[in-house]
Amino acid sequence: MPYVTRTTRDSIPLAVPVLLATGSFALLALIWRRMAAPRANFAAASPAAFSPAMPIPSLNPGDNAQDARTGTGALFHRLYEVLLTATGLTCGATLRLMHQHMTELAPSALAHFEKSAGTDDVLRVGDEYEITMLGPWNGKVRVIESAVDHFTLVTLDGHPEAGQITFRVVTEDGTVDEQRVQIESWARARDAVVHAAYATLGVGKQIQTEVWITFLQRLSTLAGMSSTPEVRMTTEELDDDTLPRPASTPPADG
Repeated sequence: MPYVTRTTRDSIPLAVPVLLATGSFALLALIWRRMAAPRANFAAASPAAFSPAMPIPSLNPGDNAQDARTGTGALFHRLYEVLLTATGLTCGATLRLMHQHMTELAPSALAHFEKSAGTDDVLRVGDEYEITMLGPWNGKVRVIESAVDHFTLVTLDGHPEAGQITFRVVTEDGTVDEQRVQIESWARARDAVVHAAYATLGVGKQIQTEVWITFLQRLSTLAGMSSTPEVRMTTEELDDDTLPRPASTPPADG
């Protein structure tokens, strides 16, 4: 089906005042989510303490990508994970639920996903999503990796963050009765304006946290769980030295 691509809003000097103006609604939404959604928050003391210890994937992000090397300020490695039990689904089936329901799993009041390139019920490398966010910025992401147990998105020019995020499904103790669904990101602010708003106000980071907690808990309901599971969050701050070089593009045949 055809898609209409919207122009992403750029950073402007009024970005911080606009974010302040929307702060009241954001605060109410965050308070409600914090009361309604079980979570456990952890801060990793070092990369060695982070579980699972995963390097930043060295992928080729393609044109107009805004990966973590291009951003400003602190680089954060975050992991959100939830344990799905007794769903009767294979890992592949759980992953397909995310493929097919990306636009429904995230809370639209905070971040509304709309596919702008690709097919509605399939997720493939090269697919793109427009994201309408609470605050003065919209963003866009592209699928840069898709495998049997995970897929990865990279932010594109104009997104408030610069980085990439991987969605993964793994079995717990080798059985399909227990699956751990993980959302793992490596990101920083895209520029000084966004960094000032995110670092000073803290709203952007909190909204992102609530988006992915909601995503995982809605996924648990869609997968068939009768109760709302706790989402475990782990965060660490990384040095620039951990950033990989971009993966080289293989030469064309002939």
